[in-house]
Amino acid sequence: MSNDALPTAVDVLVVGAGFAGAIAARDSAAAGHSVLVLEGRDRISGRTWYRKFEGKEQDVEVGGTWVAPDRQPYVKAEAERYGIDLFQSPEPQAFGWGIDGELSREPFPIPAEEWPALERAIARMNQDADRIQLFEQPLGQEGLEDLDIPFTEYVDALGVAPKTRDFILAWPTFYFGAYPDKLSALHVISWVTAFGSCTGWFTLLTDKFVGGTTGFVSKILEDSGVDVRLNTPVATIEDADGQARITTRSGEEIVAKSVIVTAPINALNTIDFSPELPNAYRSMSEETQAGESVKVWALVPALEKDFYGVGLHTTFKWIASEYTTEDGTYLCAFASAEKDLDPTDRDAVEAAVQEFLPESTVLAIDSHDWNKDEFSQGTWMAYRPGQIMKYSAGLQVPHGRIHFANSDLASGWAGWIDGAIESGLRAARQSNDLLGQGA
Repeated sequence: MSNDALPTAVDVLVVGAGFAGAIAARDSAAAGHSVLVLEGRDRISGRTWYRKFEGKEQDVEVGGTWVAPDRQPYVKAEAERYGIDLFQSPEPQAFGWGIDGELSREPFPIPAEEWPALERAIARMNQDADRIQLFEQPLGQEGLEDLDIPFTEYVDALGVAPKTRDFILAWPTFYFGAYPDKLSALHVISWVTAFGSCTGWFTLLTDKFVGGTTGFVSKILEDSGVDVRLNTPVATIEDADGQARITTRSGEEIVAKSVIVTAPINALNTIDFSPELPNAYRSMSEETQAGESVKVWALVPALEKDFYGVGLHTTFKWIASEYTTEDGTYLCAFASAEKDLDPTDRDAVEAAVQEFLPESTVLAIDSHDWNKDEFSQGTWMAYRPGQIMKYSAGLQVPHGRIHFANSDLASGWAGWIDGAIESGLRAARQSNDLLGQGA
């Protein structure tokens, strides 16, 4: 930029073009404000990404995928608004449960003699879930301190047998993409609240967007009519002298009356803020949230029956058939951390698949490394023990002219697309309120 050039000026600058950013941009523009969206990547849709399996014609979601519109009000409303239809993952006909040191092929792996203890454990979790006021306020609510502990500690207090213990621990291990000792029981149980019952964990999520997540985000951005600039990462945001001054890494300066930052918690360190961020944002970014799932797509020769597997001590914590075409069967699978699996190593992926499907060979693999992605630095939100009570309320508070939105910050479905939409709506309201005051 030359010394005499004037910086671009807008009412609202949105950093990030995922679901949260698209919603925030749309609602800011609908309020009559000029809006500019800057996206560091060469594409839209943030931690969701619908694209071709490498070298194939099959479309796959390499990031966030499933929704539960009957339980997720923001997803339901936005899907209806844009006429987004849903389709379902196949219903499994074969199963594998890697718990208590063995692989069970039963549709339900808990022996009948353990059912009474499992029922009591479910009742206890449902009772604790009823204490949480989901959506109404941040998760760190008064009186919930006893739940903000490691999930392993919570489950051990239930006094169940090893097989039932592993079964209970396995679900959040793949749902959150983190090992249960690193997970806050309060965050886990908040999803029980969201599902309506602990048994909701065991009801397979199947709903996906026709046209994919990226197509959905594209529709929202098209509706907003705002300018979106790709390959434009932000370097600094300074809030001073009655305005926010944003500098991109290429040196371009933009002046805005309000800024909405949708960078994930773990990636806030990619931007220098002045004044520095408040403690909740700064500490969470330094400590990081625990989600570090490794999502892998593996193409295998066509399976006779659609398969579904869950394991606690297996390499893949979740593995399932998603599509069967003339290429074969496309399996979607999750490991909990990169230390468990190199998603680019086909032999390692094949060995992990064969823990569940011993006769299968892996023909091709595909993945995106969200943990090494500069603009993600992890996967979806998984609060560590103690973080909710210390930080969750502060993560929804604006920092002067700077507002924050992403699925990590939701009061409801933190870590889900529904949570991203919730936070984008909230940030736009906060920003519009600021601008409505003549700021």
